[in-house]
Amino acid sequence: MKYHSDCTLCNSKEIVFFKNFEKLFLVQCKECGFIFDKRIPTNQELDEHYKVYSYTSLKPLSIATKKSYNKILDEFEKYRINSNILDISCGQGDFLIEAQKRNWNVYGTEFSKSAVDICISRGINMYQGDLTKNIFKDITFDIVTSFEVIEHINTPQNFISISKDKLRQNGLLYCTTPNFDALLRFIEKNKFKIIHYPEHISFFTKKSILILGNRYNLKTIKVFTSGLDIGRFINFFKNTKDVQNNIKAIKTNNENIRELSGNNNFVGLIKNIINFCLNIFNKGDTLKIYWIKK
Repeated sequence: MKYHSDCTLCNSKEIVFFKNFEKLFLVQCKECGFIFDKRIPTNQELDEHYKVYSYTSLKPLSIATKKSYNKILDEFEKYRINSNILDISCGQGDFLIEAQKRNWNVYGTEFSKSAVDICISRGINMYQGDLTKNIFKDITFDIVTSFEVIEHINTPQNFISISKDKLRQNGLLYCTTPNFDALLRFIEKNKFKIIHYPEHISFFTKKSILILGNRYNLKTIKVFTSGLDIGRFINFFKNTKDVQNNIKAIKTNNENIRELSGNNNFVGLIKNIINFCLNIFNKGDTLKIYWIKK
């Protein structure tokens, strides 16, 4: 097993175990405050873990998720010049399909061949393999997106550097990642669901994500937190040993809430109020950040 000897965000040697999370190998940088897993996953560990993710068939996209994607795309219109958009680790390409409907030229990356094949069959230009500066050579993008990706990477500096390199001047980098300062972390404590080696190994807060952008001279347009996994919140206070059924129930409840909030004005208002309060205290489940390449 190999271990990090310095901070993966600022390169400081001053790293210490994060209190109460020592058994999970979480460390924190004394200089910048970034929290990450001290272990460096091997290729074998990663292969074993990610092979369970199946892209053998196209999975349906919920109406709520489709609405969310289109709301984001509405914001992206003001950055459109060459109409090129790149989604890093795009899965089965659902976000890019929504962009394609708006006449964006869509490009994606994925490590899985099965995911790449599905995306190609849907008309998406794809790159398979590790992220390098050679992807889609000679093409620059108005927009680069990464949805829940950077937490999987133990070299976030490299990830941001490559993402920025693919943008045109004044292009937009949109990034989302789990928020380590989320309310649920203080409830679930060392059972916080996003801590999952070797899948999740970099844990960002609003402070650390801003530091990362500043290191690469990215201009922050806005950064905020949103969302609360109501299913997990309720489930934590239930005493049950049926783990699999609990997971299914949580997913079902969350999806029902998302659909209801989109169709019921009162529920939607309550959801907006909750998100407003979570954002004020930086306690939402998800960090969302908009960066401009200067």
